[in-house]
Amino acid sequence: METSEFPKGHPQLANVAINQAKNLAHNLELLAKNKPLHTFKYKNPGTMATVGKHKAVVDLPFMSFQGRLAWFTWMFLHLMLILSVKNKLTIFINWAISYFTNDTTLRLILLPNRKQIELGKENNSD
Repeated sequence: METSEFPKGHPQLANVAINQAKNLAHNLELLAKNKPLHTFKYKNPGTMATVGKHKAVVDLPFMSFQGRLAWFTWMFLHLMLILSVKNKLTIFINWAISYFTNDTTLRLILLPNRKQIELGKENNSD
C-alpha cells in the first residue's frame, strides 16, 4: 500500500499486516453503521533480527544498535510477546538447552539429498 510516508509501499512485515487487519476490522464495523472510515496510518515501532549466536541488530525509530546487547533485547522482547507463561517457560528452556549444547537443528531447514531421493524412488517403484 503506497502512501505519502511510504511511496514505495509499506515494509513487508507481520506488524504492518496485523495493523492493517485491525484497521480493516474497525472499518468494516464503521461501514455497517454507515459511519466514515478511518485511513490506515502505520507507525513504525522498529525492526530487529538475529544474525547468529550473540549477534543481532535492533533498529528503533530513536536509536540503532547491534551485537550482544541487541541479541539480549531480541530474546527478551520475543519472550515477552509470547502470551502464556507456560509457553514462555517452554521456549526459554528450549533456547537455554540449544544455547548450552550449541544445538542449531531448530534453525536448520534440512532437504533430502540426491541419494535419499533416489532411494525413495526405488522404494516406491516396488
